[in-house]
Formats: sequence, C-alpha cells, structure tokens
Amino acid sequence: MARSGEGADVLPPTGDGRDARPSAIDLLQPGDLVFFKLDARTKERLDHVGIVLGYDTEGHLIAVSSREEVDGPTIGDVGGVSRLDGNGSYAKTLRSAKRL
Repeated sequence: MARSGEGADVLPPTGDGRDARPSAIDLLQPGDLVFFKLDARTKERLDHVGIVLGYDTEGHLIAVSSREEVDGPTIGDVGGVSRLDGNGSYAKTLRSAKRL
C-alpha cells in the first residue's frame, strides 16, 4: 500500500533502515494512513499500518493501529502509546504516509 500508486504521498517512503524516519510529520492529518517498519524479519517490506487520529490531550500526534492480540486496534500497548512524534516505538519506526 505504501509503495502503490493509489492515493497521494504525504510522506514518501524513506527506506527501511533505522535512521529512515521522515521528519515532516506536521504534514499529517487525521485519516492519513501511516506505514511502519517494526519487524526486521520482513526485510525491506513495511510491515505495519495505522491511521492518524490527530493530536492527543498533551499535544502529541497519535495514530491507531492494528496489533496481533485478539482485542484489536489500540492507541496504547505494552510497546508504548502510539505517538508519532518523539522517541517512542511508533515514532522511531514511521517510514511513510498516504492520503486517500
């Protein structure tokens, strides 16, 4: 999905390396799809997707995403909250965003 021709690139794919996260996250809007590189076993493939919700009560840009557990989508988990700014897991692994 991230590399398809569908939709408009808000944050074009930056690669899959640890230092490849995009810097212009202020361009993101609620409803944008965000793509992550969470699992090194998937090699160059982006392996996780979420949807931007907007800003939380503390002013951090957040997304809701799927997860492997049975109780579905989450904006917080054992891996931390789904903030797209800062140095959390989702912020560090963000690689791309599309607007449909």
